[in-house]
Amino acid sequence: MKPFPRILIVTFCFLCAGLLGLTFQKFWGRPGLYIGCLLGTIGGMILTWAILTGSLLLFFPLPLCRQGKCLRFGKDFIWKKGRLLGYEGNGVYHYRCRCGDEYLRKGKKFLLLLPDGTSRPYKVLIGFRKWVDDHPDQL
Repeated sequence: MKPFPRILIVTFCFLCAGLLGLTFQKFWGRPGLYIGCLLGTIGGMILTWAILTGSLLLFFPLPLCRQGKCLRFGKDFIWKKGRLLGYEGNGVYHYRCRCGDEYLRKGKKFLLLLPDGTSRPYKVLIGFRKWVDDHPDQL
């Protein structure tokens, strides 16, 4: 899943801020404008986060880990603090499961990250929400 371009996210937040600010200004004047802009910006960020998280959970679920224990996004699979849903850049997401294994997701491929820093194919997403083993010799 490619992340939304940042300009769209910023534009959406400013749009929410402007609309809520103008709405509050009608009732409370200039203080309402400032309060509305602040609440609109925060609301726009929360709404953007909810949409991105929901689409990630709905359309791009995570597969069962190698140990067969971890499946839940955000509970069993975690990511570095300060990252948005594990996003590392250039369409790469980095996760660690509760069992201690590390994984990379690049598009529809889920790769096992080895201790030496290399990765090997693990699963590939086919169809809608269905993961199958990814064997390079079969592709």
